[in-house]
Amino acid sequence: MTSITISIIKATAVASLALLITFAAPSARAADDSSLRFHAGAVEPASLALPANTPVKLHVTNAGDAAVEFESFELHRERVVQPGQTITVYIPALPPGTYPFFDDFSHGAVKGEIVSR
Repeated sequence: MTSITISIIKATAVASLALLITFAAPSARAADDSSLRFHAGAVEPASLALPANTPVKLHVTNAGDAAVEFESFELHRERVVQPGQTITVYIPALPPGTYPFFDDFSHGAVKGEIVSR
């Protein structure tokens, strides 16, 4: 092989890698959506696993008849969700660990946790 052929092969490999990184990244970000559902004095799932060190859009749905308040001291989040409403709570990139949350309007009776792995 000549040096020109080797240079063309290297340039093609670099361009292919750049395209792969460009188009693979959005699909990885799209997978970083998760959901919680409050209904009838409970939350589903009660334990939600999220990827560590990755920001996540958490969709919180209130399928009940009364307002709920998604609250977490560890996540520094407090959001009211009206009946029939779904909100988005932006969760920053979390180090591995367990982050409890609760419905403040139920006086802490409805509890759950987010586990970052």
